Amino acid sequence: MEPKRLLWLLIFVYSARWLVPAQIQHQSAKDIKNIKVRSLIPSFAVDNYNEKKLYSDKTQDFLNKESTSLKKKNMTLTEAGSLSELLATVVKQELSGCGLVLVYDSNDLYSVVVQDLLLLLPNARQVIEVRSTEDLLKVEWVSTGCGGYLLLLDHPQPLLTFANTHHHTWDYHGRYVFVSQRVEQVEALVATRNGKKTEHILGVVKGGQEGEWRVYMNMLYWGEGVRPVTTWRHHRFTSQSQLFPDKLDDLQGAILKVSTFELAPSIMYYRTDNGSLLYRYGEDVFITETLSSVLNFRLHYAEPADDDVFHGKDRPFAAPLAVSGLSVPSVDLVGHLRRSHPVRSNPVLVGHRRWSRLLRQLIRATKMSCHNKTVFVDYSERDRLGSSWQYTFGMHFREPQTIEPRINTTRIFVMFLWLYTMVLTLEYSSNLTAFLLVQKAPASLQTIREVHDSGLEVAALGYIFNFSLASSVDPYLRGLTKVYRAYPSEDELFSRALDGQTFVLQNRGYLEFHATTYVTRQGIPRLRILKECFAPYSIAMVLQKYSPLKRKFDLVIGWLQQSGLVDHYFRQSLRQAAAIEEEGGGGISGGGGGDNGEEVVEDEALEALNLDHMQGVFMVAAIGWFIAIHTFIVEAYVWRH
Repeated sequence: MEPKRLLWLLIFVYSARWLVPAQIQHQSAKDIKNIKVRSLIPSFAVDNYNEKKLYSDKTQDFLNKESTSLKKKNMTLTEAGSLSELLATVVKQELSGCGLVLVYDSNDLYSVVVQDLLLLLPNARQVIEVRSTEDLLKVEWVSTGCGGYLLLLDHPQPLLTFANTHHHTWDYHGRYVFVSQRVEQVEALVATRNGKKTEHILGVVKGGQEGEWRVYMNMLYWGEGVRPVTTWRHHRFTSQSQLFPDKLDDLQGAILKVSTFELAPSIMYYRTDNGSLLYRYGEDVFITETLSSVLNFRLHYAEPADDDVFHGKDRPFAAPLAVSGLSVPSVDLVGHLRRSHPVRSNPVLVGHRRWSRLLRQLIRATKMSCHNKTVFVDYSERDRLGSSWQYTFGMHFREPQTIEPRINTTRIFVMFLWLYTMVLTLEYSSNLTAFLLVQKAPASLQTIREVHDSGLEVAALGYIFNFSLASSVDPYLRGLTKVYRAYPSEDELFSRALDGQTFVLQNRGYLEFHATTYVTRQGIPRLRILKECFAPYSIAMVLQKYSPLKRKFDLVIGWLQQSGLVDHYFRQSLRQAAAIEEEGGGGISGGGGGDNGEEVVEDEALEALNLDHMQGVFMVAAIGWFIAIHTFIVEAYVWRH
């Protein structure tokens, strides 16, 4: 071969070496085929002249290297086309109608893929080129509908740093497709703090063959790391698998750690004689066990959590699932019925209206009796008006009268007067006795505003409710934070409440349980729940912030509430606690009574009379009537003969 011709060939090869990368960087996605054709021309020329062997061995080695490099670039463009087709298929099948966010870094190949996707997909999208972690703050992480995120990152370190540090700027409900070089990078994203709470993360990793991509899925609660789902080969998936399945319908026996503390009646402990815990029961425990049956997960109780992320009643909940004393329909204030405390509302006297009505009826009936006497009796008998007044008043005051009426009209009137006065005096005396003997409950505070104006202390176990009071829009609730105080134990809290020195702020189930426990010997409750609620909404569980479990737990707890199982579990907890208390198992924590001069109801305490106690009276009356009837029959038989 002539030296001149060989020189022109070398110049052409060197030109092709620098020309192809420049074209790849600046051409759009629709010119990819043209780039492939141009990249094949030098390779064909080299092979053609190889056959003729018209150049030296050194030149041969150089041209072989150039040919291999160009073939690799051609293979990379093929993989880019395959990746674009894969991502377009995923978006059309799983993210149709979702807003898209395309994130890529400085990899030239990913730039080509992004341009190709912009031409192929009609979705609304946002395109962000990432060079540092701060660039990810430009992403719109909040979407009105479903959100899809295509992450094409050759260097994922900015994404991993962002997922570990920015917890409030992440779409935990979005669907992520992460294209990376190695499967370890996908596992690293899944293991981040945000990745652990994201339900759908799909990893796409280069396979062993040309145009092959392997697809991996995060496990969430099913296990650790990721698992392979399918493979993209020859323009299609090798298996038809769900890329974004619902991982919360069936948790497949996953173990969820539950942080608890004892708070009756939500959570109660049955302990043995030596004080060791035998088992847990209570309203929240029953609800949690029902959730585990419906969603197929296992419970692991921790108190406190073994990794020290849950610290008790007055610290934040950070376990995957925390069960506290908050699973009741509302949160209320409770106040003590203090007999010496001055009240602002009008007092209501028990039985006052009933006995005053009887008095008015008595006066009216007496006037009618006198009027009838003056109208319907003869004038000769009207001179006995004084004795008639005495006779009438004597019957009303239950004094025996020995005067016998002589006229039939008077006799009929007197008989009805006897019947009237008998019923009237019995009812009046009974109501008067009840009014004089039954202790009147003083009217007390009814609203949160009255509690605020009273200046009394508001207390609870821990500082949880204080945070809620401080964030309330009600100025009276916010004002209660100035008099709020946290107590470490129930005994100290309720001792002050029974003295009338504080209001107890807790959930309704907790207060109802203790209101039935703290009673006097006469059965009068010493605690009363205010009519106005502090937070009239249901709180059944406490989950970690942005936990994916919330969606399913809300659904199942709604079913339990609508079916009446929550109320059933509450009553079941009370019955079980009472049964264990009778057996001496320590079922009721912080039982009734106190050291403030009030006795609690004991087994020997007196009970109010009811129909069961008066059954013997009816039996005695029946026996008397039976004897009277037989006596009458005997007398009639003897009189006839």
